[in-house]
Amino acid sequence: MKLGIFLCTCNNSIEIDFKNVKKSLKSEVEVEVVEIHDQLCQGGLEFIQDDIRRLKLDAIIIAACTEKNSIIEGVTRGIDTFFLNLREHCGWVHERKESTEKAKSMIKAAIHYDTIRRSIPAPKKIALNVGYDVLVIGDEDKGAIEVAKNLSKLANVHLLTNNVREWCDDLKIHIGALKDIRGEIGAFEVEIEKNIDLAKCISCGLCAGACPKEAIQYDAVYTIGAGCDDCGDCVSVCPTGAIELHNREVIRAGQILLIEKEWDAQFGLYSVERENAFSRAIEIILNLGEIEKPKYLDLDLRRCASGKSELTGCEYCLPCPYNAIWREGTKMVFSEVKCQGCGLCTSLCPLSVPKLHEYPDHLIYSQIEDLLSGDLDRKVLLFACSERAEALNAVGRTKIRYPALLPLFVPCIDLVSEAYILSAFAFGADGVILWGCEDSHHEQNESAVKFAQLALSAHKLGERVLLLTDAEDFAKKVTEFVNKLSPIRKKKSGVIDFAKPKRDILYELLQNLHTETGVYPTVIEENTQFPFADVTIGPKCLICNACETLCPTKALTKDNNKINFVYGRCIACGLCEQACPEEAITLERTLDFSRLIEKEGKTIAESELIACAGCGKLFVSKTAFERISKALRESGGREEVKGELSLEEKLELLRYCEKCRAPKAVVWTYKKKGEGGA
Repeated sequence: MKLGIFLCTCNNSIEIDFKNVKKSLKSEVEVEVVEIHDQLCQGGLEFIQDDIRRLKLDAIIIAACTEKNSIIEGVTRGIDTFFLNLREHCGWVHERKESTEKAKSMIKAAIHYDTIRRSIPAPKKIALNVGYDVLVIGDEDKGAIEVAKNLSKLANVHLLTNNVREWCDDLKIHIGALKDIRGEIGAFEVEIEKNIDLAKCISCGLCAGACPKEAIQYDAVYTIGAGCDDCGDCVSVCPTGAIELHNREVIRAGQILLIEKEWDAQFGLYSVERENAFSRAIEIILNLGEIEKPKYLDLDLRRCASGKSELTGCEYCLPCPYNAIWREGTKMVFSEVKCQGCGLCTSLCPLSVPKLHEYPDHLIYSQIEDLLSGDLDRKVLLFACSERAEALNAVGRTKIRYPALLPLFVPCIDLVSEAYILSAFAFGADGVILWGCEDSHHEQNESAVKFAQLALSAHKLGERVLLLTDAEDFAKKVTEFVNKLSPIRKKKSGVIDFAKPKRDILYELLQNLHTETGVYPTVIEENTQFPFADVTIGPKCLICNACETLCPTKALTKDNNKINFVYGRCIACGLCEQACPEEAITLERTLDFSRLIEKEGKTIAESELIACAGCGKLFVSKTAFERISKALRESGGREEVKGELSLEEKLELLRYCEKCRAPKAVVWTYKKKGEGGA
């Protein structure tokens, strides 16, 4: 790949040593050319075009501002163009030295991002026929009818409301209440409850006159209000049968817009405030008819710990904000149609079963490493939703100074797991900030932050992770946070294999944290919300294979007469506890950081093995042998039958392995029958 990098000084208004930056890029093998211009969006455009043609560049990075992106894109069509805002993100808000170092790290990350992104296959597309039926739900005073009218110019619009003062023939109006929504985009079924069928109503007014509670009003249509006591007088006098109290009806629609009404969000179903209704209406229009949407997730359900053998296990991915994940028996079902690629399930799953196709782990870890590779006095990584890029631009335009945060923009910080946060510290960070947008799910974000902070505190590193949920006083908040951070002094630690599943990476990160700090962690959280548990096995254990067979992470393994347990691998799915036929297993939700630095497991159950009386092979645990012998004695008190083996003979057969037992039993039985004259 041939890459061109074009740096712009914005007429020398940016506090960056661009010559220093250019010099640092010479070691990057992908870089074919680096040029510095004073005003790239004006006189530099011809140079860009000439370099693309002459050097046959495959991609370019424009490191300047973002105001003139559209002008630059106009002359770079047909070639991958990556924009970095060095002006607002560096040169206008930091001192020259730290601004220069930050710019180097950002460009380095951009170079490798482009290289890795090219190696990722294009995502598959899902074809959908959404149709043209749209349902708007909301009250007239909340602007619902106005939005519905505008949509009706391009779509077949139903309006569900509690009343209308102005009739509109372009809308299919339903007066009633929302009861349930089922289905997905293109095939929603909306159950409503209504009292009057407007198609049958002739507006004669007899119902209003008959109502003893004066609960029936007329604006553009007749409606029955909250004062109704279900007496039925209106039903009796209606000449057309238009009134049926609490009648349920189903409306079918391809997309739904709820204004000022709460409902679980999903693709094609939008619950919005009044001021955002028209912007969502535009999105609905763009999704009318036949569309394609990306297939966001790569799934390896063979590794899923959701259940086995009719036993229910892990459910960490279930809090999907778009209802794209649900349980069917022992399996988790992922809807490609409903999925919006927020990445929350990828951060919640301890086994890395779902992965974002366009943002694989190795891409994120590479970005973290590159951004933290520079020579800043204090290194603070900023994970930010891509929607926050403009907010960061706005902060830059104020030219208010704040510390040199290293920004890593992701589709949504929902995908930022505790492993991503802790990996930043393994790569040299002194602090980490997560900056979410309005659509981020802060409860889950707080969970990842809490775990990372617990891990750091357990190693005596103090408060080093901050979660921001709005853009208010951004510069002030991050400055106060960073000023409290002291650089972390680290010892040499091992290399972490970031190609492994998340739990293995997390396990190695915590062991490295212990090595780097030299601190033995003693923090324990009982009844923890996190996917960790301690397993104990009581004396009733038969050392059978049930727990080992059901354990999806190999936290439990059998070694002849022993059951071994590796705490760091257990995700608290509970399958072992359910599977144990003797109810000998107890699982306790406990987060113990001292156990997470263990590299080896420990034996939690053990029994002496008995040798076969025939071949001498060790074949059964003493516990199991005694349990079976006892059960046989308790059930063997009946009178012996001629020709059958006695109780003592049956007990003796238990001392033989399966291979030796069968022929021995045949010989004894034959001999017994011979003695009995059979």
